[in-house]
Amino acid sequence: MRPLHLITAALLSGMLAVIAIPVLGQEARPSGNDQPLPPRGTVINVDSPERSLFKMAVPNLRGSENLGAQGASILQNDFRLSSLFQVLDGRSFVADLNTEGLNIVPAAWSSVGAQGVIKGEIRGNVVEMRYYEVARGNTALLTRTYNGGAAELRGFMHDFANEVVRLLTGEAGSFGTRLTFARRVGPGRKDVYASDFDGNGVARISSGRGVAMLPSFGPGGIWYSVMSPMGMFITRSGSEERPLITGDGLNMGVTLCGNRAVFSSTRDGNSEIYSSNLDGSDPRRLTRAPGIDVSPSCGPGDQIAFVSDRHGGPQVFVMDGNGGGVRRVTFRGAHNQTPAFCPNASKPLIAFTGRDGGMDIFTVNIQTQEYTRLTQGQGVNKDPAFSPDCRMIAFASSRGGIFISNPEGLNQNRVVEGTAETIRWSR
Repeated sequence: MRPLHLITAALLSGMLAVIAIPVLGQEARPSGNDQPLPPRGTVINVDSPERSLFKMAVPNLRGSENLGAQGASILQNDFRLSSLFQVLDGRSFVADLNTEGLNIVPAAWSSVGAQGVIKGEIRGNVVEMRYYEVARGNTALLTRTYNGGAAELRGFMHDFANEVVRLLTGEAGSFGTRLTFARRVGPGRKDVYASDFDGNGVARISSGRGVAMLPSFGPGGIWYSVMSPMGMFITRSGSEERPLITGDGLNMGVTLCGNRAVFSSTRDGNSEIYSSNLDGSDPRRLTRAPGIDVSPSCGPGDQIAFVSDRHGGPQVFVMDGNGGGVRRVTFRGAHNQTPAFCPNASKPLIAFTGRDGGMDIFTVNIQTQEYTRLTQGQGVNKDPAFSPDCRMIAFASSRGGIFISNPEGLNQNRVVEGTAETIRWSR
């Protein structure tokens, strides 16, 4: 195993946050006759009519000028980020909003192209919301009443947007979920942060005293790895960085799978994938193959995606939660890393970072071997994470923060400014 000071230097250079293989001295090598990663397809503007996005009108909520504008803005942003809707410009509205109140005159909204209209009103601590489909007349198809103060308005709006998406598609949206990520904050310093999925409320989770990285959502909060003079251990938010999963060498990159913590460790000399109870007891080694195994990620049915260079250059593999059924799932490109499952079992997709000149975001259907490239010629893009409904993918970009797009790479929007790495999305 390499001396600890060399590993620490690699950490501070940012290499380990991408993948452990380069840190441990392994170069990407060709993997047989694998084909190169695909180029990005034709880019279509999400506002173009060819995409047939659902045209949604969201005027300001009534009853409070400031909170009404804030509530409408949250809804509008949710719908834009989802890539399912075209949010109409309020300056185009011709309806008499004061006369309509919480109702609609369908002809006035049809004339500006609206297919759906959301109305809302704030009365003290009560927020009433209604959703209309213009083609179905002036009867609201969805109504909700929320009780709470101004601080809860954002949550109310996310919930209503989720219910509108459920009504239209049969599956709720992922609005109101959260992201966690690591960020370099200075020489010898990395910290773990969390924010709402739309970038609201960025807050530091780790102590701010050293090198914290590779976060993941799990029972009790956010789990992450901390560098110490004796190696690297895994801890959890709210535990005052007390070591929960320890062992010789590096213990890092935890993902929570069922009632087990899955992580990579060098405790036996080589980097392998292990699982343990949440308190670190009952450690079980899951991989036993030549090469380096890192970056575990939990998926539907407690499947585990991970990265291994056992066939040459680093590629994405999948195994069962007990370590059985190991199979390789990426066969294009020479250097693939940081896999993340789509949580929806009906969509057998894994997003990953592929090195193809630069670093870009890809997905692969692990049943059909269909690849989709989300980024190209847009700087360095890495560390993807699927939203719980798999309609959005977040990733870190050298363009300056965390971006969200749809699974085809369209409608890319920055939601968090500043540097970021190793993103995970709550479920």
